[in-house]
Amino acid sequence: MQGSTSNQGMFWSQARELFEQIVSWLDSDSICGLEHSQIESKLLEN
Repeated sequence: MQGSTSNQGMFWSQARELFEQIVSWLDSDSICGLEHSQIESKLLEN
């Protein structure tokens, strides 16, 4: 049972890291001037 919990923790930490990267990107100046569709495409890539 412990191995399962450890795997879940690793999954969630990776998911959280990706989420934080996306939030950081959305909050940055690098998306200024991008069309909505361009932002959506980039999000789908991730």
